[in-house]
Amino acid sequence: MSFIIDDTDIPEDDVILFSILYSCVTVVFAMAVLSKFLTNEFRFGFRSALSLAVLFLGEPLCQFFVKGPIGVVCFAVGCLLVYSILPASHLPVGNKAVLITGCDSGFGNALVAKLDSIGMQVFAGCLDKDGPGAVSLRHSCSDRVHLLQLDVTKDEDIQAAVSIVQAHVGSEGLWGLVSNAGVCYIGELEMISEWITRKVMDINLFGAIKVTKSFLPLMRPAKGRIIIVSSVLGRISFEGYGIYGISKHGLIAYADTLRQEMRKWDIKVSLIEPTGYATENTSDSSMRLKREEIWDTMDEQTKATYGREYLDEIYNNLLGIFKMLPDDLTPVIRAMRSGLLSKRPRERYPCGAGADFVTYIFGLLPIWISDKVTMSMSAMPKTAKPRIQMIQ
Repeated sequence: MSFIIDDTDIPEDDVILFSILYSCVTVVFAMAVLSKFLTNEFRFGFRSALSLAVLFLGEPLCQFFVKGPIGVVCFAVGCLLVYSILPASHLPVGNKAVLITGCDSGFGNALVAKLDSIGMQVFAGCLDKDGPGAVSLRHSCSDRVHLLQLDVTKDEDIQAAVSIVQAHVGSEGLWGLVSNAGVCYIGELEMISEWITRKVMDINLFGAIKVTKSFLPLMRPAKGRIIIVSSVLGRISFEGYGIYGISKHGLIAYADTLRQEMRKWDIKVSLIEPTGYATENTSDSSMRLKREEIWDTMDEQTKATYGREYLDEIYNNLLGIFKMLPDDLTPVIRAMRSGLLSKRPRERYPCGAGADFVTYIFGLLPIWISDKVTMSMSAMPKTAKPRIQMIQ
């Protein structure tokens, strides 16, 4: 049995009518997608590629293989379904207020400037509110930006920030919370001291948890948004990034659980998962300081096993890699803005070239294959070997 209808089965007048209907659906769909592109709601990626595929392949397939009114309906429904998965339009800014942690540099600093430019009230939490990053914000932003001294590991800083924000937002509540503060140390797990491990966990994981819990009472009246900045390394393990990856794995579990628990309060939770970007965390000066911290806190047996040359080679490799990282933070800032203001925010926002594909495909690969892939991309020395020594 064939479902292909011969052209002779359809009167010529009907063929012309259906062609007009196809054209109308195509124009409406194309204009709707174009408007989203022009308003910066999405950039070329999987969903935009799907839109183009439906637009250029859907019409001829329906017109020549399905035909008739059923073909027009199938094409229209297909366009509607694809449009429904595209990013939603944004909510009006109004009097919405947002607290951002880690605004001294990088993503946090750039997000403050962006949200201020669209008229939002921003509370910028800085590790040092008199440091260079905070000073640059003070000089470049409007009086809608309030700089706060906020070390996410200090309870007194968090409580002081809560009091200041509460005094400003009143009964309207806090619309957005962006947990962005983070730090990255790179080195093999055996080389990382307990002191550095606790430092990374306190900032990246426990800091986000404490800040979120403290500000939830202010967020319930606004029924707003929580944005948690993780990393693709929270889902893909790389040799040498173990401590950082563990903290980001924890953030993913926290965000996924929080998202479910906040539904009863109409608070939406989104997870930002960037790839590598050039920020203060990856600068030469920051990396050299962290290398010294790792060496200084390493126990004598581990120093004897690996040697200073091995650690130096790791960081020399990293400095070369980090120089190639993109310094345009726009994809991450756009994702954060979408999480805060989209009418239908996504649960996860992989950011960076190929981030969607990489995070998806790694979950499908056998472990032995994914291990080979990540190890081939690792900054760990490929030739130099640790100095294995017998314990006397």
